[in-house]
Amino acid sequence: MGLEETGPTALGPAVLSSIALAAEGAAGSQVVICTDGLANIGLGAFDEAKTPEEIAKVEEFYERAGEFAKQKGITVNIVSIIGDECNLESLSKLAELTGGNIERVDPISLTKTFANSLSAPIIASNVVTKVKLHKGLMFRNELDSALSEDKTMLVKDIGNVTADYEITFEYTLKAIKDLVQMEDLDLTKMKSFPF
Repeated sequence: MGLEETGPTALGPAVLSSIALAAEGAAGSQVVICTDGLANIGLGAFDEAKTPEEIAKVEEFYERAGEFAKQKGITVNIVSIIGDECNLESLSKLAELTGGNIERVDPISLTKTFANSLSAPIIASNVVTKVKLHKGLMFRNELDSALSEDKTMLVKDIGNVTADYEITFEYTLKAIKDLVQMEDLDLTKMKSFPF
Protein backbone atom coordinates (compact mmCIF):
# COMPACT_ATOMS: atom_id res chain seq x y z
CA MET A 1 0.00 0.00 0.00
CA GLY A 2 3.01 2.27 0.41
CA LEU A 3 4.06 2.04 -3.24
CA GLU A 4 3.64 5.14 -5.38
CA GLU A 5 4.34 5.68 -9.05
CA THR A 6 6.98 8.31 -9.57
CA GLY A 7 7.62 8.43 -13.28
CA PRO A 8 6.43 7.70 -16.79
CA THR A 9 5.09 4.34 -17.93
CA ALA A 10 7.14 2.75 -20.74
CA LEU A 11 4.53 0.03 -21.23
CA GLY A 12 5.23 -0.65 -24.92
CA PRO A 13 8.92 -1.57 -24.44
CA ALA A 14 8.01 -3.64 -21.36
CA VAL A 15 5.32 -5.55 -23.28
CA LEU A 16 7.59 -6.21 -26.24
CA SER A 17 10.56 -7.35 -24.18
CA SER A 18 8.33 -9.58 -22.00
CA ILE A 19 6.81 -11.26 -25.04
CA ALA A 20 10.27 -11.68 -26.61
CA LEU A 21 11.58 -13.30 -23.42
CA ALA A 22 8.57 -15.62 -23.18
CA ALA A 23 9.03 -16.52 -26.87
CA GLU A 24 12.39 -18.06 -25.94
CA GLY A 25 10.53 -20.55 -23.74
CA ALA A 26 7.99 -23.21 -24.59
CA ALA A 27 4.67 -22.62 -26.32
CA GLY A 28 2.05 -22.11 -23.65
CA SER A 29 4.10 -19.54 -21.76
CA GLN A 30 2.23 -16.58 -20.31
CA VAL A 31 2.90 -12.86 -19.90
CA VAL A 32 0.93 -10.91 -17.31
CA ILE A 33 0.79 -7.16 -17.85
CA CYS A 34 -0.15 -5.40 -14.65
CA THR A 35 -0.47 -1.67 -15.14
CA ASP A 36 -1.80 1.28 -13.23
CA GLY A 37 -1.15 3.86 -15.88
CA LEU A 38 -1.26 4.97 -19.46
CA ALA A 39 1.66 4.07 -21.71
CA ASN A 40 3.17 7.52 -22.03
CA ILE A 41 6.80 7.14 -23.14
CA GLY A 42 8.66 5.12 -25.78
CA LEU A 43 7.20 2.60 -28.22
CA GLY A 44 3.43 2.34 -27.99
CA ALA A 45 3.07 5.60 -26.05
CA PHE A 46 -0.46 7.02 -26.18
CA ASP A 47 0.50 10.44 -24.79
CA GLU A 48 2.78 11.10 -27.76
CA ALA A 49 0.10 10.22 -30.34
CA LYS A 50 -1.98 13.28 -31.27
CA THR A 51 -3.24 12.74 -34.83
CA PRO A 52 -5.48 9.87 -35.99
CA GLU A 53 -2.53 8.49 -37.99
CA GLU A 54 -0.27 8.49 -34.93
CA ILE A 55 -2.98 6.84 -32.81
CA ALA A 56 -3.43 4.18 -35.51
CA LYS A 57 0.34 3.50 -35.43
CA VAL A 58 0.26 3.02 -31.66
CA GLU A 59 -2.68 0.62 -31.94
CA GLU A 60 -0.87 -1.24 -34.74
CA PHE A 61 2.14 -1.64 -32.43
CA TYR A 62 0.06 -3.52 -29.84
CA GLU A 63 -1.70 -5.55 -32.53
CA ARG A 64 1.62 -6.61 -34.05
CA ALA A 65 2.96 -7.51 -30.60
CA GLY A 66 -0.17 -9.63 -30.05
CA GLU A 67 0.22 -11.35 -33.42
CA PHE A 68 3.85 -12.19 -32.58
CA ALA A 69 2.82 -13.57 -29.18
CA LYS A 70 0.07 -15.68 -30.77
CA GLN A 71 2.50 -17.01 -33.36
CA LYS A 72 4.89 -18.07 -30.58
CA GLY A 73 2.11 -19.69 -28.52
CA ILE A 74 2.20 -17.09 -25.73
CA THR A 75 -0.86 -15.96 -23.79
CA VAL A 76 -0.96 -12.31 -22.70
CA ASN A 77 -3.12 -11.51 -19.67
CA ILE A 78 -3.84 -7.91 -18.70
CA VAL A 79 -4.52 -6.71 -15.17
CA SER A 80 -5.52 -3.06 -14.83
CA ILE A 81 -5.86 -1.28 -11.53
CA ILE A 82 -9.32 0.22 -10.90
CA GLY A 83 -9.26 3.97 -10.72
CA ASP A 84 -6.38 4.46 -13.15
CA GLU A 85 -6.41 5.15 -16.89
CA CYS A 86 -4.53 2.68 -19.09
CA ASN A 87 -6.33 2.61 -22.48
CA LEU A 88 -7.64 -0.94 -22.20
CA GLU A 89 -9.24 -0.65 -25.63
CA SER A 90 -5.86 -0.82 -27.38
CA LEU A 91 -4.17 -3.11 -24.86
CA SER A 92 -7.06 -5.58 -24.99
CA LYS A 93 -5.95 -6.62 -28.49
CA LEU A 94 -2.99 -8.35 -26.87
CA ALA A 95 -5.28 -10.54 -24.77
CA GLU A 96 -7.88 -11.08 -27.50
CA LEU A 97 -5.30 -12.24 -30.04
CA THR A 98 -3.62 -14.65 -27.63
CA GLY A 99 -6.57 -16.08 -25.71
CA GLY A 100 -5.67 -14.16 -22.54
CA ASN A 101 -7.83 -12.52 -19.89
CA ILE A 102 -8.47 -8.87 -19.14
CA GLU A 103 -9.29 -7.89 -15.59
CA ARG A 104 -9.75 -4.61 -13.76
CA VAL A 105 -9.01 -5.13 -10.10
CA ASP A 106 -8.92 -3.33 -6.82
CA PRO A 107 -5.28 -3.06 -5.65
CA ILE A 108 -6.16 -5.07 -2.52
CA SER A 109 -7.12 -8.17 -4.58
CA LEU A 110 -4.09 -7.98 -6.89
CA THR A 111 -2.37 -11.10 -5.50
CA LYS A 112 -5.48 -13.25 -6.02
CA THR A 113 -5.87 -11.96 -9.59
CA PHE A 114 -2.29 -12.94 -10.45
CA ALA A 115 -2.85 -16.43 -9.08
CA ASN A 116 -6.08 -16.83 -11.08
CA SER A 117 -4.44 -15.60 -14.31
CA LEU A 118 -1.71 -18.22 -14.08
CA SER A 119 -3.81 -21.12 -12.75
CA ALA A 120 -5.42 -22.21 -16.04
CA PRO A 121 -2.87 -24.25 -18.01
CA ILE A 122 -2.65 -23.84 -21.77
CA ILE A 123 -3.76 -27.10 -23.37
CA ALA A 124 -3.09 -26.12 -27.00
CA SER A 125 -1.39 -23.29 -28.85
CA ASN A 126 -1.61 -21.99 -32.42
CA VAL A 127 -5.19 -23.27 -32.56
CA VAL A 128 -7.24 -22.66 -35.69
CA THR A 129 -10.90 -23.65 -35.69
CA LYS A 130 -12.93 -24.42 -38.79
CA VAL A 131 -16.70 -24.78 -38.72
CA LYS A 132 -18.58 -25.91 -41.83
CA LEU A 133 -22.33 -25.42 -42.32
CA HIS A 134 -24.70 -27.03 -44.79
CA LYS A 135 -24.78 -25.05 -48.06
CA GLY A 136 -28.34 -23.92 -47.27
CA LEU A 137 -27.14 -22.14 -44.12
CA MET A 138 -24.75 -19.25 -43.52
CA PHE A 139 -22.93 -17.59 -40.62
CA ARG A 140 -24.16 -14.32 -39.13
CA ASN A 141 -22.25 -11.48 -37.48
CA GLU A 142 -18.78 -12.69 -38.49
CA LEU A 143 -16.08 -10.76 -40.30
CA ASP A 144 -16.07 -11.47 -44.03
CA SER A 145 -12.33 -12.19 -43.84
CA ALA A 146 -13.11 -15.19 -41.59
CA LEU A 147 -15.74 -16.64 -43.95
CA SER A 148 -15.64 -18.54 -47.21
CA GLU A 149 -17.19 -16.87 -50.25
CA ASP A 150 -20.49 -18.69 -49.80
CA LYS A 151 -20.42 -17.95 -46.02
CA THR A 152 -20.65 -21.64 -45.08
CA MET A 153 -17.10 -22.06 -43.71
CA LEU A 154 -15.84 -20.11 -40.70
CA VAL A 155 -12.10 -20.11 -39.95
CA LYS A 156 -10.89 -18.53 -36.70
CA ASP A 157 -7.26 -18.23 -35.70
CA ILE A 158 -7.63 -18.64 -31.93
CA GLY A 159 -4.07 -18.86 -30.61
CA ASN A 160 -3.82 -20.40 -27.13
CA VAL A 161 -6.67 -22.19 -25.38
CA THR A 162 -7.34 -23.44 -21.87
CA ALA A 163 -9.78 -26.16 -20.86
CA ASP A 164 -12.53 -23.58 -20.26
CA TYR A 165 -12.16 -21.80 -23.61
CA GLU A 166 -15.42 -21.44 -25.53
CA ILE A 167 -16.20 -20.39 -29.07
CA THR A 168 -19.65 -19.30 -30.20
CA PHE A 169 -21.17 -18.39 -33.53
CA GLU A 170 -24.54 -17.62 -35.07
CA TYR A 171 -26.00 -19.03 -38.24
CA THR A 172 -29.18 -18.63 -40.24
CA LEU A 173 -30.97 -19.93 -43.32
CA LYS A 174 -29.83 -18.40 -46.60
CA ALA A 175 -32.35 -16.27 -48.46
CA ILE A 176 -35.05 -18.35 -50.20
CA LYS A 177 -34.16 -16.76 -53.57
CA ASP A 178 -30.59 -18.08 -53.15
CA LEU A 179 -31.79 -21.54 -52.10
CA VAL A 180 -34.08 -21.81 -55.14
CA GLN A 181 -31.13 -21.13 -57.45
CA MET A 182 -29.13 -24.08 -56.06
CA GLU A 183 -29.47 -26.80 -58.68
CA ASP A 184 -28.57 -29.72 -56.41
CA LEU A 185 -30.98 -28.69 -53.64
CA ASP A 186 -34.64 -29.72 -53.96
CA LEU A 187 -36.60 -27.52 -51.57
CA THR A 188 -39.76 -29.59 -52.06
CA LYS A 189 -38.02 -32.56 -50.39
CA MET A 190 -36.01 -30.66 -47.72
CA LYS A 191 -37.63 -30.70 -44.29
CA SER A 192 -34.46 -29.75 -42.38
CA PHE A 193 -30.79 -29.02 -42.91
CA PRO A 194 -28.21 -31.27 -41.30
CA PHE A 195 -25.92 -29.52 -38.82
